[in-house]
Amino acid sequence: MKENIYPRKLSPAEREILFSLLPENKSGYKNYRSLIDKYSVISEGRFGNGNLILGEVYSSPDFSISSSPVFALGNIITSEINYYAVIHLLDEGMIEIQIDPFPVEDEIVIKNIVSYSDWKPGKKSPEKNSDVYQYMIKDGEYLLAICPVSKKIWLHEYKTEVNYIIPMSNFFNELMRVKKVKDEKLLMNPSNFFDEINNYSGLEIKLAFLLYNKYIRRFNLGNVLENLLTEKGKRKRNLKLFGRGLN
Repeated sequence: MKENIYPRKLSPAEREILFSLLPENKSGYKNYRSLIDKYSVISEGRFGNGNLILGEVYSSPDFSISSSPVFALGNIITSEINYYAVIHLLDEGMIEIQIDPFPVEDEIVIKNIVSYSDWKPGKKSPEKNSDVYQYMIKDGEYLLAICPVSKKIWLHEYKTEVNYIIPMSNFFNELMRVKKVKDEKLLMNPSNFFDEINNYSGLEIKLAFLLYNKYIRRFNLGNVLENLLTEKGKRKRNLKLFGRGLN
Protein backbone atom coordinates (compact mmCIF):
# COMPACT_ATOMS: atom_id res chain seq x y z
CA MET A 1 0.00 0.00 0.00
CA LYS A 2 1.28 3.38 -0.99
CA GLU A 3 0.51 5.13 2.27
CA ASN A 4 0.27 3.68 5.77
CA ILE A 5 -0.24 6.86 7.79
CA TYR A 6 -3.67 7.11 9.41
CA PRO A 7 -6.01 8.85 9.48
CA ARG A 8 -5.93 9.94 5.85
CA LYS A 9 -8.44 10.82 3.14
CA LEU A 10 -9.31 8.41 0.37
CA SER A 11 -7.36 8.88 -2.85
CA PRO A 12 -9.39 9.91 -5.92
CA ALA A 13 -8.95 6.38 -7.31
CA GLU A 14 -10.19 4.73 -4.10
CA ARG A 15 -13.17 7.06 -3.95
CA GLU A 16 -14.10 6.47 -7.59
CA ILE A 17 -13.94 2.70 -7.21
CA LEU A 18 -16.19 2.76 -4.14
CA PHE A 19 -18.66 5.22 -5.66
CA SER A 20 -18.95 3.02 -8.75
CA LEU A 21 -20.66 0.42 -6.51
CA LEU A 22 -23.10 2.97 -5.07
CA PRO A 23 -25.53 4.15 -7.79
CA GLU A 24 -26.42 7.78 -7.27
CA ASN A 25 -29.88 7.25 -8.77
CA LYS A 26 -30.88 4.72 -6.09
CA SER A 27 -31.93 6.27 -2.78
CA GLY A 28 -30.59 3.46 -0.60
CA TYR A 29 -27.01 4.02 -1.73
CA LYS A 30 -26.89 7.80 -1.29
CA ASN A 31 -26.23 7.67 2.45
CA TYR A 32 -23.13 5.55 1.89
CA ARG A 33 -21.82 7.99 -0.69
CA SER A 34 -22.22 10.81 1.84
CA LEU A 35 -20.55 8.85 4.63
CA ILE A 36 -17.60 7.83 2.44
CA ASP A 37 -17.06 11.48 1.51
CA LYS A 38 -17.26 12.45 5.17
CA TYR A 39 -15.13 9.65 6.64
CA SER A 40 -11.36 9.18 6.67
CA VAL A 41 -9.33 6.00 6.34
CA ILE A 42 -8.64 5.35 10.03
CA SER A 43 -6.97 1.95 9.89
CA GLU A 44 -5.91 -0.99 7.80
CA GLY A 45 -8.26 -3.95 8.21
CA ARG A 46 -7.42 -7.40 9.52
CA PHE A 47 -6.81 -8.79 6.01
CA GLY A 48 -3.99 -6.44 5.02
CA ASN A 49 -3.38 -4.57 1.79
CA GLY A 50 -6.56 -3.14 0.28
CA ASN A 51 -8.67 -3.93 3.36
CA LEU A 52 -9.40 -0.61 5.06
CA ILE A 53 -11.64 0.84 7.76
CA LEU A 54 -13.41 4.16 7.17
CA GLY A 55 -14.79 6.29 9.98
CA GLU A 56 -14.49 9.47 12.00
CA VAL A 57 -10.86 10.32 12.79
CA TYR A 58 -11.39 9.54 16.48
CA SER A 59 -12.94 6.10 15.83
CA SER A 60 -11.14 2.86 16.72
CA PRO A 61 -12.12 -0.46 15.08
CA ASP A 62 -12.66 -3.57 17.19
CA PHE A 63 -11.02 -6.52 15.41
CA SER A 64 -12.20 -9.00 18.03
CA ILE A 65 -15.61 -9.12 16.30
CA SER A 66 -16.26 -10.39 12.80
CA SER A 67 -16.81 -8.16 9.78
CA SER A 68 -20.33 -6.87 9.17
CA PRO A 69 -22.31 -8.30 6.20
CA VAL A 70 -21.52 -7.17 2.67
CA PHE A 71 -23.46 -4.15 1.45
CA ALA A 72 -22.17 -3.84 -2.13
CA LEU A 73 -19.67 -5.61 -4.36
CA GLY A 74 -18.55 -5.70 -7.97
CA ASN A 75 -15.82 -5.58 -10.59
CA ILE A 76 -14.46 -2.25 -11.83
CA ILE A 77 -12.76 -2.51 -15.19
CA THR A 78 -10.16 -0.02 -16.43
CA SER A 79 -7.93 -0.11 -19.50
CA GLU A 80 -5.08 -1.52 -17.41
CA ILE A 81 -6.47 -3.31 -14.33
CA ASN A 82 -9.67 -5.04 -13.25
CA TYR A 83 -10.49 -4.25 -9.63
CA TYR A 84 -12.72 -6.24 -7.30
CA ALA A 85 -14.26 -4.17 -4.53
CA VAL A 86 -16.44 -4.87 -1.50
CA ILE A 87 -18.22 -2.43 0.82
CA HIS A 88 -19.52 -3.78 4.14
CA LEU A 89 -22.56 -2.55 6.03
CA LEU A 90 -22.11 0.46 8.27
CA ASP A 91 -21.29 -0.86 11.74
CA GLU A 92 -20.66 1.18 14.88
CA GLY A 93 -20.12 4.28 12.78
CA MET A 94 -17.50 2.61 10.56
CA ILE A 95 -17.40 1.07 7.08
CA GLU A 96 -15.02 -1.73 6.14
CA ILE A 97 -13.94 -1.90 2.50
CA GLN A 98 -11.77 -4.14 0.32
CA ILE A 99 -10.17 -3.19 -3.01
CA ASP A 100 -8.17 -5.86 -4.82
CA PRO A 101 -5.66 -5.17 -6.20
CA PHE A 102 -5.06 -1.98 -4.27
CA PRO A 103 -4.90 1.04 -6.64
CA VAL A 104 -1.40 2.48 -6.65
CA GLU A 105 -2.33 5.30 -9.03
CA ASP A 106 -4.01 8.41 -7.66
CA GLU A 107 -6.53 8.47 -10.49
CA ILE A 108 -8.09 5.85 -12.77
CA VAL A 109 -10.37 5.85 -15.82
CA ILE A 110 -13.21 3.35 -15.49
CA LYS A 111 -14.34 1.62 -18.69
CA ASN A 112 -16.99 -0.72 -17.29
CA ILE A 113 -18.65 -1.66 -14.00
CA VAL A 114 -20.17 -5.05 -13.16
CA SER A 115 -22.04 -4.47 -9.92
CA TYR A 116 -24.95 -6.14 -8.14
CA SER A 117 -26.00 -2.70 -6.95
CA ASP A 118 -27.24 -1.95 -10.48
CA TRP A 119 -29.53 -4.99 -10.73
CA LYS A 120 -33.31 -4.56 -10.96
CA PRO A 121 -36.10 -7.18 -10.74
CA GLY A 122 -36.72 -8.94 -14.03
CA LYS A 123 -33.16 -8.38 -15.27
CA LYS A 124 -30.43 -10.96 -15.79
CA SER A 125 -27.44 -11.22 -13.48
CA PRO A 126 -24.91 -8.40 -13.99
CA GLU A 127 -22.18 -11.02 -13.82
CA LYS A 128 -22.14 -13.18 -16.99
CA ASN A 129 -25.61 -11.90 -18.00
CA SER A 130 -27.16 -15.13 -16.73
CA ASP A 131 -30.66 -16.11 -15.61
CA VAL A 132 -31.87 -15.15 -12.15
CA TYR A 133 -34.43 -17.10 -10.10
CA GLN A 134 -36.75 -14.68 -8.30
CA TYR A 135 -38.94 -15.28 -5.25
CA MET A 136 -41.28 -12.66 -3.81
CA ILE A 137 -40.68 -12.64 -0.06
CA LYS A 138 -43.01 -9.77 0.80
CA ASP A 139 -45.24 -8.24 -1.87
CA GLY A 140 -43.96 -4.89 -3.06
CA GLU A 141 -41.22 -4.80 -0.44
CA TYR A 142 -38.66 -7.61 -0.75
CA LEU A 143 -37.64 -9.97 -3.55
CA LEU A 144 -35.08 -12.77 -3.19
CA ALA A 145 -32.84 -13.28 -6.22
CA ILE A 146 -30.59 -16.29 -6.88
CA CYS A 147 -28.18 -16.67 -9.79
CA PRO A 148 -26.90 -20.26 -10.14
CA VAL A 149 -24.22 -19.37 -12.72
CA SER A 150 -22.73 -16.52 -10.64
CA LYS A 151 -23.37 -18.44 -7.40
CA LYS A 152 -24.82 -15.34 -5.74
CA ILE A 153 -27.90 -14.67 -3.59
CA TRP A 154 -29.23 -11.19 -2.91
CA LEU A 155 -32.36 -9.52 -1.53
CA HIS A 156 -33.86 -6.59 -3.44
CA GLU A 157 -35.54 -3.94 -1.30
CA TYR A 158 -38.08 -2.10 -3.46
CA LYS A 159 -38.26 1.10 -1.39
CA THR A 160 -34.53 1.83 -1.39
CA GLU A 161 -33.58 -0.24 -4.49
CA VAL A 162 -30.69 -1.72 -2.52
CA ASN A 163 -29.58 -5.28 -3.37
CA TYR A 164 -28.32 -6.88 -0.17
CA ILE A 165 -25.86 -9.74 -0.68
CA ILE A 166 -26.95 -12.81 1.32
CA PRO A 167 -24.25 -15.16 2.73
CA MET A 168 -24.56 -18.55 1.06
CA SER A 169 -23.52 -20.65 4.06
CA ASN A 170 -26.10 -19.23 6.47
CA PHE A 171 -28.91 -19.52 3.93
CA PHE A 172 -27.88 -23.08 2.98
CA ASN A 173 -27.86 -24.22 6.61
CA GLU A 174 -31.47 -23.13 6.99
CA LEU A 175 -32.44 -24.75 3.69
CA MET A 176 -31.02 -28.07 4.90
CA ARG A 177 -33.08 -27.75 8.08
CA VAL A 178 -36.21 -27.08 6.03
CA LYS A 179 -35.45 -30.17 3.91
CA LYS A 180 -34.49 -32.16 7.03
CA VAL A 181 -31.23 -33.22 5.37
CA LYS A 182 -28.77 -35.06 7.60
CA ASP A 183 -26.37 -36.42 4.98
CA GLU A 184 -22.95 -35.02 5.91
CA LYS A 185 -21.74 -35.01 2.30
CA LEU A 186 -24.59 -32.73 1.31
CA LEU A 187 -24.18 -30.53 4.37
CA MET A 188 -20.49 -30.00 3.63
CA ASN A 189 -21.05 -28.81 0.06
CA PRO A 190 -23.29 -25.74 0.08
CA SER A 191 -22.17 -24.64 -3.39
CA ASN A 192 -23.96 -27.71 -4.84
CA PHE A 193 -27.21 -25.86 -4.12
CA PHE A 194 -26.72 -23.70 -7.20
CA ASP A 195 -26.37 -26.76 -9.45
CA GLU A 196 -29.42 -28.41 -7.91
CA ILE A 197 -31.67 -25.40 -7.40
CA ASN A 198 -34.50 -27.03 -9.36
CA ASN A 199 -34.67 -29.74 -6.69
CA TYR A 200 -35.98 -27.18 -4.20
CA SER A 201 -39.49 -25.72 -4.26
CA GLY A 202 -40.14 -22.00 -4.09
CA LEU A 203 -41.76 -22.53 -0.69
CA GLU A 204 -38.65 -24.27 0.66
CA ILE A 205 -36.35 -21.52 -0.60
CA LYS A 206 -38.57 -18.81 0.88
CA LEU A 207 -38.75 -20.59 4.23
CA ALA A 208 -34.97 -21.01 4.30
CA PHE A 209 -34.45 -17.29 3.76
CA LEU A 210 -37.09 -16.33 6.33
CA LEU A 211 -35.56 -18.63 8.95
CA TYR A 212 -32.12 -17.17 8.19
CA ASN A 213 -33.55 -13.69 8.70
CA LYS A 214 -35.32 -14.72 11.91
CA TYR A 215 -31.98 -15.39 13.60
CA ILE A 216 -29.92 -12.67 11.90
CA ARG A 217 -32.70 -10.06 12.16
CA ARG A 218 -31.46 -8.01 9.22
CA PHE A 219 -34.80 -7.20 7.60
CA ASN A 220 -38.20 -6.29 9.02
CA LEU A 221 -40.50 -8.81 7.36
CA GLY A 222 -43.38 -8.69 9.81
CA ASN A 223 -45.44 -11.90 9.97
CA VAL A 224 -44.33 -13.31 6.61
CA LEU A 225 -42.63 -16.35 8.20
CA GLU A 226 -45.62 -17.20 10.39
CA ASN A 227 -48.01 -16.82 7.45
CA LEU A 228 -45.88 -19.05 5.25
CA LEU A 229 -45.64 -21.73 7.93
CA THR A 230 -49.42 -21.63 8.29
CA GLU A 231 -49.77 -21.99 4.51
CA LYS A 232 -47.38 -24.94 4.55
CA GLY A 233 -49.42 -26.61 7.31
CA LYS A 234 -52.64 -26.16 5.34
CA ARG A 235 -51.06 -27.72 2.26
CA LYS A 236 -50.04 -30.78 4.26
CA ARG A 237 -53.53 -31.18 5.71
CA ASN A 238 -55.12 -30.83 2.28
CA LEU A 239 -52.78 -33.46 0.84
CA LYS A 240 -53.71 -35.86 3.62
CA LEU A 241 -57.44 -35.30 3.02
CA PHE A 242 -56.96 -35.75 -0.73
CA GLY A 243 -55.04 -38.96 -0.12
CA ARG A 244 -57.84 -40.36 2.01
CA GLY A 245 -60.33 -39.73 -0.78
CA LEU A 246 -58.31 -41.93 -3.11
CA ASN A 247 -58.45 -44.98 -0.84
